[in-house]
Amino acid sequence: MHRRWLASLALCSLLAACGGDAPAKDPAKDAPKEAPKEASKAAPEPEPVVEFDITRDKSGALARTAAALEAVEGFDNEALRELSHQAQELPSFQKVCKHVVTMRATPDNLEACVKEMEHHMAVIGPELYADYAACLLGARGVGGLDACDAAEKAIEIRLHEKPHGDGVAKEACEAFFAHFRALTIAESGEQAPLVTDVLDEIRDDVLRSCAEQGLKAEIECAMKAASVQDLRGCSGLV
Repeated sequence: MHRRWLASLALCSLLAACGGDAPAKDPAKDAPKEAPKEASKAAPEPEPVVEFDITRDKSGALARTAAALEAVEGFDNEALRELSHQAQELPSFQKVCKHVVTMRATPDNLEACVKEMEHHMAVIGPELYADYAACLLGARGVGGLDACDAAEKAIEIRLHEKPHGDGVAKEACEAFFAHFRALTIAESGEQAPLVTDVLDEIRDDVLRSCAEQGLKAEIECAMKAASVQDLRGCSGLV
């Protein structure tokens, strides 16, 4: 009996030395921790939708062809200004393309971009090119540039589907292009190589635009011209 009492006393002493009862649990600390929530991601902004007004096109074959020259940086022929609907006042192909390749981080594509702009001008004309150039220059991201390009492609399709020309024959368009080319090269002096390069680049586009957007009256008038200055009288026939 004495031994059992001593064992109980030793056990009580041990519990007292260890602090007695087990410490109470802190519910706040012992509560299961929640997994960190992922930061909410902002929804991507929708790509802008751009649409060009087809009724802005007031150009025939002459204006389109002349404008493809007048919008080249550093080129200006006084006789072509009126024909091109003052395209020398539009943003040059080089200016537009410098912005485009900077935004796309593709500086090596500058020359290719300029060539592409020449084609666009010959197809959509100076009025719609002005809208396209303003759209590209106003873009502040690749998405904006893509929206402008999509609008340009769309307007090309609409112009093809709803041409405002009166059906100039292919042979007449080919003769017109050859005659215009000869006249402009002959009067371009030191810039003759530039004129040759641009016109040869856009030949197929000019023939297409002539057939779809050209008028027989302007083509017949152009064929009678003996100089670029004589072509001025043909520009008001569209």
